[in-house]
Amino acid sequence: MSPLIELVVSVVRSYPGIFANPMVDVLYLVVLGLVAGQYSRVQSLEEKMYGRAKNKALYHTVVAVGLGLLGGLFASILLVLAGVSVTESGISYLLPVALVLYLFSPRFVCYSYAGGLVSLSYLLFGQPKVNVPAVMALVACLHLAEALLIRISGKSCATPLYIAHRDGQVVGGFGLQRFWPIPLIVLFLIKVPDISRIEGLIHLPDWWPLVKAPEVPGFGTPVFHMIPIVAALGYGDLAVSRDPAQKARSTSKNLFLFSVLLLGFSIAASRWHAFSWVAALFSPVAHELVIRVAAKEEFDGEPYYVSRDRGVMVLDVLDGTPAQKAGIERGNVVCLVRGIEVSTREEMEVLLKEPGDVELEVKKDPYSGVLRRVVIKRQSSEPLGIITVPQIGDQPVVKPYSDGWLIQLFKKIAGKTA
Repeated sequence: MSPLIELVVSVVRSYPGIFANPMVDVLYLVVLGLVAGQYSRVQSLEEKMYGRAKNKALYHTVVAVGLGLLGGLFASILLVLAGVSVTESGISYLLPVALVLYLFSPRFVCYSYAGGLVSLSYLLFGQPKVNVPAVMALVACLHLAEALLIRISGKSCATPLYIAHRDGQVVGGFGLQRFWPIPLIVLFLIKVPDISRIEGLIHLPDWWPLVKAPEVPGFGTPVFHMIPIVAALGYGDLAVSRDPAQKARSTSKNLFLFSVLLLGFSIAASRWHAFSWVAALFSPVAHELVIRVAAKEEFDGEPYYVSRDRGVMVLDVLDGTPAQKAGIERGNVVCLVRGIEVSTREEMEVLLKEPGDVELEVKKDPYSGVLRRVVIKRQSSEPLGIITVPQIGDQPVVKPYSDGWLIQLFKKIAGKTA
């Protein structure tokens, strides 16, 4: 077995033991609480808008735990293969800074911002003391894991929204939000007086580690030891001109490119100090640029979920409702209700007032010419569960990105003093 494969096997075998550390358990529960709180906010928002939630907090929290373990294992393998050492790296500052940034906005629960701010503070002022290459490599590996998680599940927590578009137009779209607690295995460099007494050592090639570790004072032979830590990843996005699945794929691809470049700068920074500035600046600036460019592309493109000349387009369908059970899907266009053509939501609602089952003629999407007959079975005048795209006169119902607790507090204080 090659040394690198042996190293990966060692990480996989060690990963379940992460939760044997009480301190790790406490930190994990803190992060998990924040994740559950954010999903609860999504559920409450949907209940307020539509009377019932499309995305259940408990379900998404449980899924986030499972996906977080997958992403954590993936990131752990990347970190160990790159040889990122946390010895005197100062990564303990990242989670507190990320939590402070969370108070401003949930989307700032991201180590690209926290790591960049901490690294720039060290480069400018010498405090807090951090190992910039190690911190930036950690951020890069975490974002590679995030790119994987977005590709897998970025579309799965999509909240249908009425969103203000350019020129005051109100369009349909989706707020995508995902959060994951990430337990990790990282390397810690120590010196061992007598290396011959240590069993299970893996002897790696001379070019390893890719991210060169700092010198450790003291007598003995330097040896890497695996230790557990906890991180948090968050993803927030808008889908207006594309459906959530397409948007998630695009974001995943862009984030992957960002992460690979940052990892390259981090490796270079461990050899040439000038690249420490490049990596520290690139992390927050490029991450924000990725978000803003993606948002600009989304809003400069033609909105997809808008009223059409014929039929009523479905923005989304609530789970467990008669429409969902009958097979009505996001993006469908309802052309006839009870055999009568409809062009607006109001026309459709008038025809739905009659109790009992409903027969619809539906197109798969606005560009399809094929109609299919759908019979929706319901009790009395039970709502079908269809959320239509905005109609003339509709207003945006919610901001796409929620403010953090601190910003909300400032607004309340400002409102009272005004």
